[in-house]
Amino acid sequence: MFRLIYFELKKIWCKRSFIFSICLLIMINIFFLWYTNLEDEDRIALSSYKKFGEEIANMDESQKGEYIEKLKKDIDGVSFVMNIISMQNTEMGAEFAKQEMQEQPKLFETYYDLYKSGNYLHFTNSFEKEQKFINELYDEYTKVSNYDLYLKEIKEKENALDGISVFKNQNGNENDFSSRNIKKSTSDYEKLDNNGICYIPSKMITSTMENIWTDIFVILLAFLFIGSLITEEKEKGLFYITRTTKYGISHSIIAKLIALFISCSLFEVIFFLSNYMFFGISTGFSDISIKLQSISSYIGSNLSISILGYILISIITKSFILFGFCTVITAFCILSDSMLLPYLYGIISLVVSWILYTIIPNVSKFEILKHLNLFGLSRTESLYGTYLNLNFFGYPISRIILSWIMIVTLMFVGIVLCYRFFLKGKNLQLKQKKSRMIGLKFKPHSNLLRHEMYKTLITNHGLVIILLFSILIGFNELNHSYHPSVQEQYYQNIMLKLEGEQTDEKIEIIEKEKARYEEAFGEIEKIDQLVSKGEINSETGEKMKLKWYSVTSFYPAFQKVEKQYKYVCENGGKYIYDTGYLYLFGIMEDGIINDFLLLTLGIILVFSNFFSMEYQNETWKLLKATKKGKIGVIKSKVIVCIVLVTLFSILPFICRGVSISKVFPLHCLSSSVQNIPVYQNLPFNLNILLFILLKILLQILISVIMAMVVLVFSGWRKNNIQAIFLGILILCVPLVLTILGFDFMKYFSLYPLFSYTFT
Repeated sequence: MFRLIYFELKKIWCKRSFIFSICLLIMINIFFLWYTNLEDEDRIALSSYKKFGEEIANMDESQKGEYIEKLKKDIDGVSFVMNIISMQNTEMGAEFAKQEMQEQPKLFETYYDLYKSGNYLHFTNSFEKEQKFINELYDEYTKVSNYDLYLKEIKEKENALDGISVFKNQNGNENDFSSRNIKKSTSDYEKLDNNGICYIPSKMITSTMENIWTDIFVILLAFLFIGSLITEEKEKGLFYITRTTKYGISHSIIAKLIALFISCSLFEVIFFLSNYMFFGISTGFSDISIKLQSISSYIGSNLSISILGYILISIITKSFILFGFCTVITAFCILSDSMLLPYLYGIISLVVSWILYTIIPNVSKFEILKHLNLFGLSRTESLYGTYLNLNFFGYPISRIILSWIMIVTLMFVGIVLCYRFFLKGKNLQLKQKKSRMIGLKFKPHSNLLRHEMYKTLITNHGLVIILLFSILIGFNELNHSYHPSVQEQYYQNIMLKLEGEQTDEKIEIIEKEKARYEEAFGEIEKIDQLVSKGEINSETGEKMKLKWYSVTSFYPAFQKVEKQYKYVCENGGKYIYDTGYLYLFGIMEDGIINDFLLLTLGIILVFSNFFSMEYQNETWKLLKATKKGKIGVIKSKVIVCIVLVTLFSILPFICRGVSISKVFPLHCLSSSVQNIPVYQNLPFNLNILLFILLKILLQILISVIMAMVVLVFSGWRKNNIQAIFLGILILCVPLVLTILGFDFMKYFSLYPLFSYTFT
């Protein structure tokens, strides 16, 4: 039996293609981890968590509390100062600002210097991110530090229940689920206390364990293993041989199931270990020997285990769930004479589970369906990190107990079905029939372009790859949030009033604003003179200047207005609110390199097999003998490549334009591009719409050049895998290194040309 198990494992794990698939999926998983955690307007950089972890590494709990509370007070104080300055910019707001300062005396004076110096940015590069990050840390610390109060509240609920007669029957016993649940909760939390609780940021552990992409890739790998375990042998007709051996039937299926269990466990360990290493390196490794409740997200757990214990039990649970699910898929593979139907069943089961988990409310009579399906069971962060009792005919039963009953039942049913179907011995070979999927059936024709398009999109799965990367690019751009600063909001308000031709009313608006700033600078100068003469001390002078500082803080934004005003007066032209165009054209670079990386990777995966497939199938010998010959085929391939790349490369620019226009209006498209201040010295004069088309054409050209490079790799190496490797090495690695902070590496890529701004 052991030799048979070893043989079942060896015949799959020793395949180069299987090992390559594991490595490829791990790389894709790490790529998704990295890409979905890239810093943007809403997302905090992983390095910020690492820096904070280093700051508190040698602190005890009281020191951590003092440090976090100081960060919270400072950022709230700076926020107060910024709000006051923003309100003072308008007449109505000035009254509210005065009222706020009276309600919180000296708060403005206390934090104005800190605001002015900019030294409140400890972990991020903007106030909005800093405030969001510190609030997140403060909320986490508050939950963990008040864990004893959390336990006390649970106990108080039971004491309060004892004094409420409505929850009791005539014998004095609880008569409904709610009262019984409170009693059970108190009992389950009774042995817990706050000893050993040590606050750490939750990012590293939660990101490692709560990643849906990792679960998807593990399932894909399990499907691949099942395919090699059952489907491949059925396709080759090997079951007719193995079933006739001494231990051919029962021992064979038992060995296969044990090999499947071992492999499912290894898949979970490998992938979650890669997650742990990635987030450990990115955010800093945490002490996993401390109590699980040290992580604020898991403070509701009633398990007295360490973080390491939680990780281990989660991986074990996921392994059993995956094994149980895979045994059912294996049973369908044994029973079915189709290669696709069992996997289609598996995908449908997962989708239905996700829908049930999503649409069923937490408090519902169908709650048991929400938590005891495949998706609900695999959410181990909820299973072990929170506390929940399910209503079982009016009695509370732990979700953990019911979940394990469901898991064991799933495994038992799957194993029994596999054993039964294998012993019956029906459908031991796949039917040799072609897919009849509507719209995908290939019909021979004489149009070479259509034929090459079909091979690219269908045979080489180019359509799937393009759709996948289009979704990623679109999701990245359309969900990208821009947060204009207070100064930018001021600039936007005034420029939207000025947009268009010069008028007397617009001149009056500018002159009025200019007079206001001249008055503010004049008053500050007068106060400085009083201080220099000794008539007032410097402290009094600074207090007197605070009012005028709130006005002059917007002067840098007004200087941009003045620049346009001078240009319009001297050269004619129109006023344009230009911030949106600065983002669109890449002058204010924000995430363009991320789109370019996805675009590059998509092009590599789509076209790496463009020429190599003809060499691997040795079809060039046949194609040379056709009417158009090899040159005609190559021309057709190049045309197809250019068409697909053109359509694919337009997408990022369009999505980016839509996202930007939501926050920064893109008006005056028919105006000259020279009306935008940064393009005033442009040697050619185009309207903005034509300039946008020029920018799009440049990006299409660069994308086509990349595709041609990939085609050269494909024809040179005559191997799909080698073409992918070379493409990633030459075209993607410099971009990744640039994103990681090695700015000079961008000059080893096509990115400077792709993002060229014509300035």
